Amino acid sequence: MQSYKKNKIVFLYFLYILLSYILFLFFQLEQFPNKYVYTDWLINYEGGFVRRGLIGQVIYELSNFTDFKIKNLILFFQIGAYLIYTLFFVYFFSKIKINFFWLLFIFSSISFLYPIGELEALGRKDIFVLLLFLAFTLIRASNLNSLFFYFFTIFSVSCLIHEITFFYIYYYFLVFYFKYNFFLKERINLKHLFFTLIIIFALIFLNLYVGESAKLSEMISSYSEKNIKISVGDGAISWLSKPVENHFFNVINKISAIGILRYTFIFLINLLPIFYFIRINENFVELKNNIKKIILIIVLFSLPIYILALDWGRITYLNYNFLIIFLIFLFKTKIIDSDYIERKSKKISKIKKIVAFSSICLIFSPKILLTDDLGTIPLYKALTKLLKLVYYNL
Repeated sequence: MQSYKKNKIVFLYFLYILLSYILFLFFQLEQFPNKYVYTDWLINYEGGFVRRGLIGQVIYELSNFTDFKIKNLILFFQIGAYLIYTLFFVYFFSKIKINFFWLLFIFSSISFLYPIGELEALGRKDIFVLLLFLAFTLIRASNLNSLFFYFFTIFSVSCLIHEITFFYIYYYFLVFYFKYNFFLKERINLKHLFFTLIIIFALIFLNLYVGESAKLSEMISSYSEKNIKISVGDGAISWLSKPVENHFFNVINKISAIGILRYTFIFLINLLPIFYFIRINENFVELKNNIKKIILIIVLFSLPIYILALDWGRITYLNYNFLIIFLIFLFKTKIIDSDYIERKSKKISKIKKIVAFSSICLIFSPKILLTDDLGTIPLYKALTKLLKLVYYNL
């Protein structure tokens, strides 16, 4: 009976999350095309290849072909991505016993709730970066060649949607390693390594060098006939003409000790339950003492992106969701010991559960920028935002 009530609360929460995504995305269309998120979606290839332009070009061509307004197509892609991403987790949690470990992830302020709590993070292309990685973890390859094909295709598409994917290549490599080493059990040869290097270097070359020669003025003028007024200096578009070192120095100049402490605190309180609950299944002896080392290495590899982006809250959201998707992959492939998670969940006292749940899910939340103070009571604030939105617009 208690398990049924717990599941019911979880699925009601997911319903609330989905409705919030849809309503906020719909009503923020009033800010099209000036809001930062829309300037990112409007990047296309009409002025030549440029980074982040793939999905914008797809939408541009669909608009030409169907006569649908670009802003409506963007909304369709946004809602579709959030819907698919969230429904996967609804399906996943409908198939397992939801214990305290999973509750901490579901209700964490940096998982599903974050884009609603911080609306500047809602509707970003990041959702496709997460969705494509999730797809890679779910695909079942029959042999090593097909696994490489899926990796090349999915990783390349994700990089062309947003170059931030490069900073998460180690997750792709880890999933690839587990799939081929424990399930396919085939040997990688020089041909595979050669093609992998070629693809990665080609993507880096396209994003860092070829994209620099794009004629942004032509991209801007491509929207004139659609009565969309934007300029080269608007939002995400303005960053396309700036070298990488501009991003670096822009962030370095704003980093402070208090900012580092804020985000270290948020990430640590969400990371500690993972170290506490996760253990490798006894069938995977060679990994048994290495899972915590793997997670620690993952955390270290997630740090470089922080020196190239001001929106540390969004980066923390991405880092946490990538980590959870990876852990779910290990769980679904039975590499993680699910019985151990259950036993550890039952051993925790109610007081400790209340403290942990309150700290991770109810009290603290990162804002969008590294210079912002920590947010508080994120679930309450997100709910009041939704109620105000409905009251004033419906």
